[in-house]
Amino acid sequence: SVRPELGTGTGAGDQPATEQIPVGLTDLRQFMYHDHTADIIVHAWGRTRAEAFAQVVVGMFNYMTEVEHVDVHCSIEVEAIGHDLLDLLYHLLDEFLFVFGTEMHISRHVEIVEFDEEALRIKARGYGEKMNLNKHEQGTEIKAITMHMMKILGPDSMMSEAGTGNRPQDDEESAKRVQQGFPHEAYVLLDI
Repeated sequence: SVRPELGTGTGAGDQPATEQIPVGLTDLRQFMYHDHTADIIVHAWGRTRAEAFAQVVVGMFNYMTEVEHVDVHCSIEVEAIGHDLLDLLYHLLDEFLFVFGTEMHISRHVEIVEFDEEALRIKARGYGEKMNLNKHEQGTEIKAITMHMMKILGPDSMMSEAGTGNRPQDDEESAKRVQQGFPHEAYVLLDI
């Protein structure tokens, strides 16, 4: 559900009030894109699994429009459950995409409010504003989230559609991120 104008801002003229962003939630851009035939892969990383999941969501929105031009006027909350972590990530992204499709909300920041890895439940809040084609350049439409080629990497493990195993050690960029304190990564293929 959208929570408009809940912040401490008063709004001026036609501008809505600004949503209060929690202290410590910053403009992280810990993601990149990999081309795939007729699709795109969002690759995100974080200090925690929750941070990596949040960055995948921001990466998805950034592919639709540059989030640098999105102001924070309201927030939305989504909840998702899954039967494993891959399914949980899929449903988290799908919930954010559903809210975009129904309410046109673009999230510049995403905060993972609750993350129960044992019960496979997640609750997240997205901060941003309604898409406005007079303000936001339209990027590429995301048609759907896919499970195909999805991967979640932890410090020592990797989950994919093929199962769970040891984290590959032959990827230099991935190894560098682990050394820099970003041991969690996620890869999601988006249908465009």
